[in-house]
Amino acid sequence: MNTVFGRKDKDKDAKAPESAPGLKPPSDADKSAGRQWFKKGNDCRQKREYDYAIECYLSGLNYWPDAVEEGLMPLRSLALQRAQAGGKKPSMMDSMKRSMTAKDGKQAFLNAVWLLSWSPKDYSYAEGLLKNAAKLNLFDVVKFAAPAVLEIIKEPKPSASKFRSFRELLVEVATRAEHMGQNTHVVWFYETAVGAVEWLRARMPNDEELRQAQRDLSSRLTIMRGKYAENQNFRESIQDAGQQKLLHDADRVKQGEQTLDALIAAARKEAEANPTVAGKINALVDALLKRERPEEENEAIAILMKSYLSQNNYSFKSRADDIRLRQLTRRTRETLEHARSTGADHDKQQARLTAMEQLEFELNMYKERCDNYPTDLRLKFKYGQTLFKARRYDDAIPILQQAQADPRSRVRCELLIGRCFLEKGAPRQAVEVLKDALASHEASGDDLHKELLWHHGQALEAAGASAEASAAYNKLLRLDYTYADGEVRRRMEALGAAK
Repeated sequence: MNTVFGRKDKDKDAKAPESAPGLKPPSDADKSAGRQWFKKGNDCRQKREYDYAIECYLSGLNYWPDAVEEGLMPLRSLALQRAQAGGKKPSMMDSMKRSMTAKDGKQAFLNAVWLLSWSPKDYSYAEGLLKNAAKLNLFDVVKFAAPAVLEIIKEPKPSASKFRSFRELLVEVATRAEHMGQNTHVVWFYETAVGAVEWLRARMPNDEELRQAQRDLSSRLTIMRGKYAENQNFRESIQDAGQQKLLHDADRVKQGEQTLDALIAAARKEAEANPTVAGKINALVDALLKRERPEEENEAIAILMKSYLSQNNYSFKSRADDIRLRQLTRRTRETLEHARSTGADHDKQQARLTAMEQLEFELNMYKERCDNYPTDLRLKFKYGQTLFKARRYDDAIPILQQAQADPRSRVRCELLIGRCFLEKGAPRQAVEVLKDALASHEASGDDLHKELLWHHGQALEAAGASAEASAAYNKLLRLDYTYADGEVRRRMEALGAAK
């Protein structure tokens, strides 16, 4: 019976393998055992047995530590769902018992995963996962953990020391990956480090250390991109010449029909042999989408939906919906272009109906995603945007108010909330919301700043505050004299004539 994670399992499963220095790549048997635990974890999640579900996923990761798509990604979703349901956080005793600095590197890694699963927004646990994955050279796990850490440290008042630790760790693991010939990983690590520095510099533009760090990291990134283009070590590691040729051809923008057919056939064979492996399914879908043929896109959707129904993995459904939305967007664009070329009323009506169908699909899609990932504020922002586009202002406002807790989209949420109030005929509320948005927006003079001034002026005008509206329009004109095709000037002139 497995007692690694504090609970005896009633099922009779084989004991997980002992950790070993260097973490040898998992065997097929290890991966099979890991998948069984992941499936058990997902079943427990459906029953809302969240704590035991986490233990099941951890048992699976003990067999297969770098199972990102099949283990860590669904576990992260489970952790957020548990937190939303009010799951308790680790106690001080839990943190001591499950040390992230244990001598056994694999156990320290698993302890970090457990702690972060119980408190998915905790910086120290997220950093612990990142550091331990780096020590074990689990590069795919580092790429999974780094965005989670970055999301946490992007606070309204960011800590320069946390950002420094983050980029130093990425540089360290990039150096190790380079020595191992893993150039694709190296480029990603440097790109992420550069992105983090750029984000912080936008908020601390006068920091000399950040300027130097940005210049140094950008130089390293340029060098590594050059090495990657020259060496392409990942191709050299592929022994089968036929497989190597397929991968080379797959990266070309324009592929010969024969080569792409062979690529699809190879991917289909792999997916049929491994029907529960997410990576194989997604590789086949990638191949089917390359030609943008409706029949192949529809096959990709069918494959994803079959996997979703058989494995109860919502990520498959989400990707299928992305393809459907792409098809609808393409059809909307084509019908609109046709209506513009003919000018016929029935073509214009068809274009409107197609656009309405696309909007309805987006509404249902984002609502479903918010239901599945209730703590993902980026999805709430997308849903709020779509509700605004559908003119469902009373529904959009509370969703956007929740989404504005994410500092990355706070100002845009406030802009849309203000516009909702304005469209509802409540200009005074719109004025207050847009005033707050202008006060908190940092990048003065950018497109978002102009849009805020424009709608703030309209709200002030609608509220009868003509002088304040003129002042807002005047600020906008000083930034962009032709904004809104001259409509700002016309409103200024109308306000002046009304005095």
